[in-house]
Amino acid sequence: MTDQSRTQSDSAHRARGRGAMRRAGLAVAVLAAMVFAVPSASGADGSRTAGSLGAGARGAGPALTWVGQIARQDVPVLPTSEADTLVEPDIAVSPKDSRVALAVAHDGRYPDGGAVGIETAWTGDGGKTWTHRPLPGVTTTTGGVQPWTRASDPVAAYAADGTAYVSTLLFNAATCDSAVAVSRSSDGGKTFAKPVLAHEAHTCAVSDDKNWLVVDTGAASPNRGRLYQFWTAFTIDLFGNAYSPQALVISDDGGRTWSAPIAVSAPTSNTQNSQPMILPNGTLVDTFMDYGRESAGDRVENPQPRARALPAGERAPKPVWRSVISTDGGVSWRRAGTITDDVGDGPSGIRCCLASATIDPVTKVLYAAWNSTQRTAVKLSTSTDGRTWSRPVVVNRPKPGLPTVNVDVAARDGAVMVSYGLTNASASPTWWGRQYVATSLDRGRTFLSPKEIGPPTDYAYAAFAGGRFPGDYIGSTMGAGRAYTVWAVASRPSDPAATYHQVLYAAVFDTRGLRAG
Repeated sequence: MTDQSRTQSDSAHRARGRGAMRRAGLAVAVLAAMVFAVPSASGADGSRTAGSLGAGARGAGPALTWVGQIARQDVPVLPTSEADTLVEPDIAVSPKDSRVALAVAHDGRYPDGGAVGIETAWTGDGGKTWTHRPLPGVTTTTGGVQPWTRASDPVAAYAADGTAYVSTLLFNAATCDSAVAVSRSSDGGKTFAKPVLAHEAHTCAVSDDKNWLVVDTGAASPNRGRLYQFWTAFTIDLFGNAYSPQALVISDDGGRTWSAPIAVSAPTSNTQNSQPMILPNGTLVDTFMDYGRESAGDRVENPQPRARALPAGERAPKPVWRSVISTDGGVSWRRAGTITDDVGDGPSGIRCCLASATIDPVTKVLYAAWNSTQRTAVKLSTSTDGRTWSRPVVVNRPKPGLPTVNVDVAARDGAVMVSYGLTNASASPTWWGRQYVATSLDRGRTFLSPKEIGPPTDYAYAAFAGGRFPGDYIGSTMGAGRAYTVWAVASRPSDPAATYHQVLYAAVFDTRGLRAG
């Protein structure tokens, strides 16, 4: 999805937002009424709509135990940065103690890429209270060193012993310097040491982008404790040809040192958005968008290398979501399967909507969730080996005029939770969004009716980066007895002169009573 295809003027969005607070009750009521009005049906692609419950999905979904704001901007407002904006969150739960969870997000977004810093929000009591502060040392503003002036794409992960990690993209908007950094916390995410660079590039021929981190926590895995740091390497060869392969580095000492880069996809491939998973025996399954011979589009955060991105007004081609497998601890990779070619790029005017994948740590089933090209449907596919993927199921209750925004999937012990947003697609009089969670109790075969969570979002006051920007992704995670989801909420600022007000929200669910089939 290109930034150009999402762009609408700030003034137009602010105009839509005038009078929004007076109409909030009406807008939300209309959204809620329309969401559940569609009966079960089969999609044109053979997918199944989760309208009726199967035998394994009877019973109530998880109980919502807490929802609220967990963080707002903590870094200074710098020239050209967007004041009072938190964007693009992720969250992870400690496998050692599900009361401990860590959320991360952009802190102080720039419209042309990255943020002033990275925000962290930590809970040690199951989400009753949260502590938020900037991640130290990632940018010059947060105690880091040159040339790293901006940070982006934060990802949270835990090791089996409760050590927390945050992966971050670093770059300098005035140069072609870019890097992938990993920060380590020995107290479960409450505090962090300064980051270690897992990879860095100081040439316009290479731009690191869209990082993702997983840790092998498998008790029977020969690589237990290994960190796998993936990213998209936007590159230009000697002849000016542009590519975006998936790359990987490995650490066996808690992120202190890292291997040389490993090619996950062919060096001449055009891909984006690794979503890796680890099977019990240590086998890695990575999933990513494959654009074939065409450019992956204007997804590069660092504005300097964008000369090789798509021309203005030209949209990226339709990608295929593929999986690849490594059976030797990430050293070599081979092609495995195809999940779908139905991945959509979200509503017009909103930059969002990367796909999500996870593994159930108990049943070991793999789950892949995405926004459909239909724009109003969220879909899910499953696999047990990363090679063969099921026919997709429609997770939500699609309704014309209510497109979906972002999606994230979490799973544990046969229960599956899919988080996503809905919007009225900037329809007059206001441009609203709302967050939902849909739960399956039968390993993703059918889904209960979605639950509305949290307050509405008013996109008139959201961050702007090639479109109104809640983030390219949101976060969700499931631990023993608890589930968490996190997303950005925009609303009218208290200062009438302010342009933005976007904060971080989280919801916590009690999953102890779930009867998964």
